[in-house]
Amino acid sequence: MTRFNMPVRRPPHRGAGRPAGRLVALLLATVLIGTAGQAGAFAVGDDAALNAPAVEKTDPGATPAPEEAAPVPAPEETQSTPAPEQAEEAPEEAPAKAPAPKAARSQVAPLSVPAPGANEAVITVKVGGDRTGSAAASNLAGVKLRLHDGDANNLGAARTEAWATCTSDAQGDCSFRVPDTQNRGANRDRRFWVVASSAPEGWYLNSPLVTSGVNEYRFRTGANLRSGNTYSSRVDFMNDASYSIGSWLLNASASDSSGTWQTSRMNPQLPLTCETGLKVALILDLSGSVSSDLGNLKKAANGMVDSLAGTGSSIALFTFADIAPRSSGADGRNYASMAIDTGTNRKTIKDRIDAYATGGGTNWDQGIWQVANDAAKYDLAIVVTDGQPTFYGPSASGPGNATRFIENERAIFSANALKAKGTRVLAVGVGEGIKGNPANLRAVSGVSGYASGGNANEADYFQADWNQLAGVLSSVAKGATCQADIDITKHTHAYGTSGPVQGGAGWGFNATATQGKLSRTGTQQTNSSGQVSYDLGFSSPTGTSEVTLTETMSTAQTRDGWDLTKITCTVNGTNVPVSSPNAKISVTAGDQVDCTFLNTQTLKPGLTIEKSAWDTPTSAGLENARELPDGGSVPSGTQITWKYLVTNTGQTKLTGIAVVDDQLAANAVSCPGTVLDAGKSMTCTASGPVTAR
Repeated sequence: MTRFNMPVRRPPHRGAGRPAGRLVALLLATVLIGTAGQAGAFAVGDDAALNAPAVEKTDPGATPAPEEAAPVPAPEETQSTPAPEQAEEAPEEAPAKAPAPKAARSQVAPLSVPAPGANEAVITVKVGGDRTGSAAASNLAGVKLRLHDGDANNLGAARTEAWATCTSDAQGDCSFRVPDTQNRGANRDRRFWVVASSAPEGWYLNSPLVTSGVNEYRFRTGANLRSGNTYSSRVDFMNDASYSIGSWLLNASASDSSGTWQTSRMNPQLPLTCETGLKVALILDLSGSVSSDLGNLKKAANGMVDSLAGTGSSIALFTFADIAPRSSGADGRNYASMAIDTGTNRKTIKDRIDAYATGGGTNWDQGIWQVANDAAKYDLAIVVTDGQPTFYGPSASGPGNATRFIENERAIFSANALKAKGTRVLAVGVGEGIKGNPANLRAVSGVSGYASGGNANEADYFQADWNQLAGVLSSVAKGATCQADIDITKHTHAYGTSGPVQGGAGWGFNATATQGKLSRTGTQQTNSSGQVSYDLGFSSPTGTSEVTLTETMSTAQTRDGWDLTKITCTVNGTNVPVSSPNAKISVTAGDQVDCTFLNTQTLKPGLTIEKSAWDTPTSAGLENARELPDGGSVPSGTQITWKYLVTNTGQTKLTGIAVVDDQLAANAVSCPGTVLDAGKSMTCTASGPVTAR
């Protein structure tokens, strides 16, 4: 087992500092006492006492004693009941003391843990479900655990004997009765790995969990396994062996655990009706690491408020850092649920978000628990965090700069309590600090991660960059309130230009839907950016509709040579097949549809020339000259002037124009220019003698 190499400094503002003189005394006490203190003990259900008649406890790495150690009755252990937790600002943790010896176990074990029989030892694991207080979780029945062989670093094969499998009972106890543990027995002092194999209906297992070291959620039993003894997960092999001296956390390991096996509740679904709006809890991580992206966090949170506007929804604001809320002032306090659409509430909520500041560590446990412990009930809770949990509990227990199993376990128990109230929990990990394995986000929300092209309504957890957060929260809000967004962008490729550009205003579109209600009807015109948008509202979060998008060009656009040449569409960022002359797309509540319509201008050239003869020897006399009629005659050799009316009858500008008359010399015709815009005309002239033929 790898322990953190250096003592970890806990935040001094938690009030755990001590005078130097007392610190020396505490260090001395630690040397004398050793590491027996169980700093992370976590009570489960009503079983406050440890579940063994007489349990042998030795250092897990110690060499087994050669002789049988007979059980010796021990004084009864007592455990205090945790004080009720505060709904808002948690009390500060009392200054830590040097580790004290563990209390002896009770001689009388609860009926749920069997007493070891002849030549037997019992390994018992406590299994927890929902958090019920500041340091307690309910018992969870139906979790199946199994013993595996293996060495210190590698998991071996599962044992196939019946005694190597257990299922937790109503008291949350899962007990293995291991035979042949007498002196020289085959299983004496054998070490096993405890691994979960299945969860009861409505729950799911979590392995791995992301920590600062080991990730696979499994635990190896201690060095001793001897007949007549019971070995408990909360004391002998799964518990937190770290301890505090002043503001220092010593002997910490990534595998430190509360001693209570975690399992996650399945995530509840949202209400199947969309008529009354949602009650939303927005849980924001305001730890110090968020500071450089606080602007993005506020923008995204405010955008979510805007996306919920008009739906009859309400929103409550919760914050956390190393404690929850982050502070009691406007820069970090919680705010009770407020209806978004009433009066100026929308602005009030956004102003509150804009006042938030950052500072401190990351305590998922307490951030989520404050919502579970709230008297109000929420349909949807959205946890936005930029990092893994490094603290737990109301007084910020934990290393502060590393993640262990215990920080995750406590967050899972709190999330279970929130889900037990019927609240759907969405976890959004944002930024570099929580990229990679999403196991911890999954553990506090549900089993389905969001993938590009997926529907936000079907996802339990998300991972995004900071610049994507606003889109993620908007999609979540739209989906949760039974809406889909449809955005159209017009691109145009004008004749003679190098490529398409975003079109401007004045392009018309129609949209129809087989189900749901569109926010706009009739022909809609693009704005100055060439865009038009629709909202599609459903009566159910599972609503689906076929949407048809059609472009309607004006007479002038058609005359100018514009034609629809390509349509491309994506749904939630993934391309979907569409074809001209319209786009037909299947749309579900929560979808984000983006379509681009490309129009290309194709211009046809055209030119006419009208020739006339005039009775003047040069073009200078044309003003007073008489036009000679078609078919008329003049004496051979008469000098006359010809006029050529050149007209551009096409759709495009003509360049390089030159008129050549095959009855005259090649350069006889003179024109005022060589360029004609569409619809324009010019008169060219030539003079010469009439020759009889």
